[in-house]
Amino acid sequence: MAKDGRFSSPERFRCTGVTVVPVHGEIDLATADALRDHLLSTARACGHDCLVVDLSGIGFFDASGVRALIAVHHELTRQGRHLALAEPTTVTARVLQTLELERVFEVYPVVEMAHSHADGRPVHHVPGGRTVPGTH
Repeated sequence: MAKDGRFSSPERFRCTGVTVVPVHGEIDLATADALRDHLLSTARACGHDCLVVDLSGIGFFDASGVRALIAVHHELTRQGRHLALAEPTTVTARVLQTLELERVFEVYPVVEMAHSHADGRPVHHVPGGRTVPGTH
């Protein structure tokens, strides 16, 4: 992938804490906007500077999901906050790798490794492993 000015290398901000958001289901054209809105509303409500998206429950992931994650990344970066991804399923990891999105996102193989952003500060796990509306 050629260097593209719209995509920057991962930003590293000092985080006041980490909120982990588990996502389950299929992320496609029908559900990507709900994912984006859910992540942004969680980020607004949590008060932490770092949002970690736990992708371990994703069964399907397409370009619409990529668009949603990039939109959240841009908004949080604009706010001086951070987005990281954790435990991508095989299908999700394949999409991220094919598009070389590890240049945009920090991607961790397990959620606990993403806690490194907290630097000893609070880590909050959003309860219940939310299914994105419209997914199965």
